[in-house]
Amino acid sequence: MIIDLSVQVQKAFTRLDNLSQSDLPSQELTSKLLSELNSALHELQTTAADLLEQNEEMVASRQTLEEERCRYQELFDFAPDGYLVTDTEGMILEANSAATNLFNISKSLLIGKPLAIFVRNEEHLSFRTRLAEMKKRTVVQNDNWELTMLSGKRTTFPVSITVGKVIATTGGKAELRWLLRNITKHRQMEEELQKIAKLESVGVLAGGIAHDLNNYLTVILGNLSLAKRCTEKDHKATKYFQYMEEAIGQTGNLTWQLLTFAKGGNPLTKAISICKLIEEASAFAMSGSKTRCELSLKEDLPSVEIDRGQITQVITNLLINADQAMPEGGIIKIHGEELAVTAENGTLHLQSGNYVVLTITDEGTGISSHSLSKIFDPYYTTKEYGSGLGLTICYSIVKRHGGHISVQSVEGKGTSFTIYLPTSSVQAENEVHEDSLISGQGKVLLMDDEESVRQTASEMLTFLGYDVELAGDGAEAVRLYKEALLSDCPFDVAITDLTVRGGMGGKMTVSELIKVDPDVKAIVSSGYSSDALSNYKEYGFYDVIAKPYRLQELGKVMSSVMRGSKR
Repeated sequence: MIIDLSVQVQKAFTRLDNLSQSDLPSQELTSKLLSELNSALHELQTTAADLLEQNEEMVASRQTLEEERCRYQELFDFAPDGYLVTDTEGMILEANSAATNLFNISKSLLIGKPLAIFVRNEEHLSFRTRLAEMKKRTVVQNDNWELTMLSGKRTTFPVSITVGKVIATTGGKAELRWLLRNITKHRQMEEELQKIAKLESVGVLAGGIAHDLNNYLTVILGNLSLAKRCTEKDHKATKYFQYMEEAIGQTGNLTWQLLTFAKGGNPLTKAISICKLIEEASAFAMSGSKTRCELSLKEDLPSVEIDRGQITQVITNLLINADQAMPEGGIIKIHGEELAVTAENGTLHLQSGNYVVLTITDEGTGISSHSLSKIFDPYYTTKEYGSGLGLTICYSIVKRHGGHISVQSVEGKGTSFTIYLPTSSVQAENEVHEDSLISGQGKVLLMDDEESVRQTASEMLTFLGYDVELAGDGAEAVRLYKEALLSDCPFDVAITDLTVRGGMGGKMTVSELIKVDPDVKAIVSSGYSSDALSNYKEYGFYDVIAKPYRLQELGKVMSSVMRGSKR
C-alpha cells in the first residue's frame, strides 16, 4: 500500500486543533496538547520510516524493471530472425538488428519507412491486400506467408513471414508485429532435393539403358569373337573385326560410366597396367582435338588395383576438361611415378602403402580461388551448360578405390589434378590375344533371361569345348541343377545372370544352389553395376565375368574356375 505523508500530517493537525478548542483547564489542556503532539510526532516518524522503506523498494523495483527491459531489448535485438513493429498502415516503428542485417540497411534509415518499399514490385498487390485484411481485423494473424523482398541495395531475397495484430500497452493503438525469416538456404535445399530426386530418376533410367546395352554388346562382341575365330588371320576382314572390337570396347566403357552415374557401384578391381590405360584413354579423349597429350610415365610403374572402366572414366573426364580449358589447343602433360605413403608423409588422408601418382596438367584458363574449394561439390560447375557432376563422380570413384584426388590451379596459367591409386600386389595380366584362347571340357549350366544372350554365350561355350544347357531364370536353373545332380551327371559350372526381370535372379539362385550342392561353382555375369559383382564371393559366387565379354575372356574365366578346388 502506498503511504501518503500529507494525509498523516493533516490528521495530526486536525486532532491538535480540536483539542485546543476544548473547555479543559489550561494546565490539563497543555498536558494533553503535549501528549497529542508527541503521539503525532511518533506517528509521523513511523510514517517517514515506512516511506523511506517504500521508496527503497520502489527504487529496487524500478531498477529490476529496467534490467528486465534491457534484457528483453537484448533478446529483441539479438534474435536470429528479423523482427519489426509497424502501425496498421505498415509504417516501420521499431526493428531489431537481424532485421537491419536482413535488409542490409541501418536502423535509422529503416525506421519511419513504409515496409511496402522493401517488397518486390510484382508482389505489391498481394502485400497490400494482406495488410488491408489485418487492418480491418478480418485476419488477426498470418503464418508462414512467403514473400520476395528487396534489400537496401535492391537485391531480392525470399522470406517467410509471421505477422500478428496487437494492441500496444502504451497509447492503446493497434500495431503489427512482424517476424521475418530469410529462407534462401531453405529454398536452395529444396532445389537440391529436387535435383537429387531427378538424378535418382535419371539414374534408374541410365541403369536400365546400360544393362540392356551391355546385353546387346555381349551378343555383338560374342558373335564377333566367334567370327574372328572362323576367319583366317590374313583375311581382309580381320582388320575390320579388330576395329569393331575396339569400338565395342569403348562403348562398353561408356555403359559402365552410365552405371557408375546411375548407382555409384563399388569398383570391380583387378591388376591393371596404368601406362597402357592412360595411352588408350588419352588417344580416345583427344581424338579430333587441337590439344595433344605429352606422357611422362616411368617404365617400371607397378600395376594398380582398379576398375578399368571407372578409372578410364576419371582420366577421360579430366582430359576433356583440360582440353576445354584450352580452346585454341595446347599441351596436356601426364606424369606418373610411384610414391610410398608412410605416417611421416601421411597428410593425404591415405592408408600407408604404395601408390601410383598421376598428375594431369594443362595450360588453360585455370580455376579461381573461390571455385577451387568447391570444385568437387555436387552440381557445382563453372561451365554454362555443365551438370556439375563430372568431377564429383571422379572424386567418388577415386575414393572408392582407396585413393585420393586433389587439384591445384593458378587463374590464367593452368590447372593440375593429382590422382593417387593403390598399387596391386600382383602383376598386371597381359592382354588376351588371339593365340591365348583357352579351351576346356565340362558340363555348364547357363542362366540368362535374354534369349539372344543365352544363344550367343552357348555358342561361345560350345566353341570352347563345353557341353551347355540353358535356363531362362533362376527357378529353372535350380531345377535343372537338381536333376543333373540326381542323375549322377552333375554340372561342373553354373553361370548365372545377376538381374532377371520378373524372375529369380543370380543372388537368390546361387543361395538355392548352395543348399542343393555346397560345392557348386557358380559364376555371376551381369551388365549391371552391383555389390554382387565387386564382392561376388560374399554372395557365394566362385568367380565373376562382366558383360560384355569376348571369347578369350570367357575361356580364361572358365579355365580358372574348372581348375579351382571345390569349396
